[in-house]
Amino acid sequence: MNWKKVCAVGVHAYTCVGVILAFVAALALMDENIQVFLTSLWLAVFVDATDGTMARSCDVKRVLPGFDGARLDDLIDYLTYAFLPAMGLVKFGVLNPETAWAAVVPILASAYGFCQENAKTDESFVGFPSYWNAVFLYLYLLPVPQPAMIALLLILSLLVFIPIEYIYPSKTRWLRVPTLAMSSAYGLVIGAVCLFPRAGWAKEAVLLSLIYPVYYAVISVMYTQKIRKKELMAQGWDA
Repeated sequence: MNWKKVCAVGVHAYTCVGVILAFVAALALMDENIQVFLTSLWLAVFVDATDGTMARSCDVKRVLPGFDGARLDDLIDYLTYAFLPAMGLVKFGVLNPETAWAAVVPILASAYGFCQENAKTDESFVGFPSYWNAVFLYLYLLPVPQPAMIALLLILSLLVFIPIEYIYPSKTRWLRVPTLAMSSAYGLVIGAVCLFPRAGWAKEAVLLSLIYPVYYAVISVMYTQKIRKKELMAQGWDA
């Protein structure tokens, strides 16, 4: 038995769990079951965060060159990071019927982002990486006025087109240790909130978790400046 192929097939099967989770989230959306909806999306993020490391360990690109796992990953990510969260904004009443049109903007912006060949580098995402699942969670739990919601959705959608290099926690070497530590803590807090979205402490936990998105945004801008400076120096400019 070719154990390398077995390993590679197993990794692709693991990635496909994301499809099942997207399906479960869609059913929860129809039933307006917020706990199952959020938990399914959170588990999909966990699968997405771990399957890449497994794929590299099993060298799936070389072992199974005829199957594009990255394309499968992108399909699932579009559903779980963009399409379903945008639908949730409407179905769960986060946006009013008069403002429901705003949910279409992230879907379109993310469709553009996912189709860009330079959407990722070896260490970063280029343009806002469509974290609409997190945006949905914050807008669902926190008392944000409708005008502010629309403004946030439009601004983040615009950032998809602006080439800021957002760090990739598991790949970006710069500040990797603190970033991975904070990412892990953030994931645990968000996971607890997704499991118990109606708990009395959920809003406080979500507010506390905002520390990580702020950290992520700040160091992503710093990382972008660092990369641009290197590019200018490589071109012979004194930046």
